[in-house]
Amino acid sequence: MTYALKNCRNGEEACYPTTVTVEDLGKSLRFTFTGEHSSYYCPHPGYNGVHSDGDIFEILIGTDSQRKSYYEIRVSPESDFFLARMEYGGADENGIPRLTPHFVENCFLRGGAVKTETGFTATVEFNKKDVFTGEGELYFNCYRIETDGGEMDKHLFALFPTMRPKFHAPEHYRFLKDYATKK
Repeated sequence: MTYALKNCRNGEEACYPTTVTVEDLGKSLRFTFTGEHSSYYCPHPGYNGVHSDGDIFEILIGTDSQRKSYYEIRVSPESDFFLARMEYGGADENGIPRLTPHFVENCFLRGGAVKTETGFTATVEFNKKDVFTGEGELYFNCYRIETDGGEMDKHLFALFPTMRPKFHAPEHYRFLKDYATKK
């Protein structure tokens, strides 16, 4: 199925149309993102660069039933991937997540991005077993950051809005089986 992302902060329609298609291919998963309007800003290129300072599509996904361990996957307009297993330690009094990243040295992601006349598309595919973080069911959320060419005042979009300016909000992750199209 293809879904429209919304404004992450308030749940309203995204100012720049953004969609994600989620496909269950049996042993693997495929996420295909399309984002209209992009400045293609990517200030830290390369594998496991700080892509969140630029324009990206992002997936948070795992199987830990406590939702304290999951993978963060990002792809930039330059087809650079970011891959880390995140340990979520709750949020502080200001709602800022306490995170410990464990960067994955050997990237198991396949796909990349293509710039279009009106934005960019990206496909990310991986084996399901590679994102297992526990004994629970697969859960996820999908996101987009669009910077309009700078690092401040980012546009944040989410499939399941967190209602705050942060993506790491495990209470908003949903079970993948309820949203993926079986192929």
